[in-house]
Amino acid sequence: MSTSELGRRIGIDKKRLWDVFNGQREMRADEFLKLCVALRIDPRSFVTREMVERIVEASNPPRFR
Repeated sequence: MSTSELGRRIGIDKKRLWDVFNGQREMRADEFLKLCVALRIDPRSFVTREMVERIVEASNPPRFR
């Protein structure tokens, strides 16, 4: 599938998508999810257990004794 076709399917300009693929800009979360849907990829497959543990750790304030 071409970048133009993929961009059309997910509603992102092909230049913008090309810049993402070439590391010129970061992909927004909504763009990532649209890309996963278009490519039939489960977005959860990109999340590791270690990532989840780090998020949980960072979101829990330190406890005082």
